[in-house]
Amino acid sequence: MIENTKLTALVASRICHDMVEPMSAIIQGLEMIKSGDGKTDPDALSLLDHGVGKAWAKLEFFRFAMAGATAEGDSELEEGRAVALKLYSVLKPELVWSAPAVQMPRPAVRVIVNLLLIANECLPRGGTVEITAEKHGEGGDVIVTAAGPRAKLREATAAALRGDGGAELSGHTIQPTLTSLLARQGGVELSAREGEDKVELIARSAAFKL
Repeated sequence: MIENTKLTALVASRICHDMVEPMSAIIQGLEMIKSGDGKTDPDALSLLDHGVGKAWAKLEFFRFAMAGATAEGDSELEEGRAVALKLYSVLKPELVWSAPAVQMPRPAVRVIVNLLLIANECLPRGGTVEITAEKHGEGGDVIVTAAGPRAKLREATAAALRGDGGAELSGHTIQPTLTSLLARQGGVELSAREGEDKVELIARSAAFKL
């Protein structure tokens, strides 16, 4: 069992790591404005716009996917669409939302939104992340497919998603670790398939209603 204090520290580490790049852009833009001669510098404004947009998108994502992970009740997949689209507006891959309406418990929505961030990390050179859904038995599958050059699921991430007891726990693996914990709590089975330049992350549950 992972101690809550360690989980909190690693979540904070992950958020800080993800916020370094946009905050650096904001600081650099402000420094350029301060050192200017009073004229509007398009490059400074561009840095500020980029940094603020990326920081806000990531903060909204983390608030939804991690801080809101204990929310209970019934929901639907569509609840996570807005925060996912906003996040991907500042990421390299393109997000294609092809999933139909799927009813599911609210914690399951957080699981799938977290899978979308993991899919982005599978694409070092960009590409496309598509979310689809299909019936499976009495429930259904929600499938997040990352497709692009050298698409790869890191072994440490895969181990964290599987919930392996010996999986390395660090700032880099805390997000898939929390995804796995949330999935188990919500009755969601996670699996992954890899092909040539493609990674599929599958969330399966009898509670998914298509």
